[in-house]
Amino acid sequence: MTPAPPVLLALDHPAQRAEAPLSALRLPALHQLLPAPPPPASPGPYLEGLCAALPPDRPAAVLAPCASAPLAAVLAGRTDRAVPLVLFDAEPVTAAMVLTAYRDTVAQLGVVPDHREARHLAACVGEPGAFLAHARHRLAAHVDGALRADGAGAEDVQDLAEPLVDAALRWLAHLLAAHHAPPPASVGPTLRILSARTPGDGLRIGCERVDLLRDPRTADAVVAFLAAHGVRTGPDH
Repeated sequence: MTPAPPVLLALDHPAQRAEAPLSALRLPALHQLLPAPPPPASPGPYLEGLCAALPPDRPAAVLAPCASAPLAAVLAGRTDRAVPLVLFDAEPVTAAMVLTAYRDTVAQLGVVPDHREARHLAACVGEPGAFLAHARHRLAAHVDGALRADGAGAEDVQDLAEPLVDAALRWLAHLLAAHHAPPPASVGPTLRILSARTPGDGLRIGCERVDLLRDPRTADAVVAFLAAHGVRTGPDH
């Protein structure tokens, strides 16, 4: 009987975005830690929730793209021994990135935050609970205004506003948790794969960021790296 391939833990926030997801790698036994976006929470409880969702068996490797990389490093270090870590276009999640994500969200509503709102949020990044509370309040106001401007009635606003605000807060909470993630206790062998325009050091694949995880060269590099560290991803590898 052919043994089952080892579990590869994928930490990929399932928010809708242009970049290909980790599932595009088409690796067997890829276990998605976040099949749905978790509720928004401050970084400590958020990270503990991720740890509680870890599969009972130790994963053979941890994979993560972009903003999920700091959280993946912590999870990889919390196993009984450090496991291989594969990061794709990983960059530090800065306070500026969190604020940009908020501005991008309200920009989709045709709104530009005023200077007072922007300053208040910038001052709260170091206090994530206050940031999320204020962001919820302001997003609710922006969504309400945008829906009413489009002619939505009071009942429609009530039905539509909460899911929109909640989805935005779930992504912001993920970014805040990554921004405040503590240094991992230990780090195993690490492969950093970068697309053509992402700054940093690592194995560079000559493609755009949106295509990095669907490029066959990326999957080949992951398979070779894991095999070099004793992780066979399938019977043909």
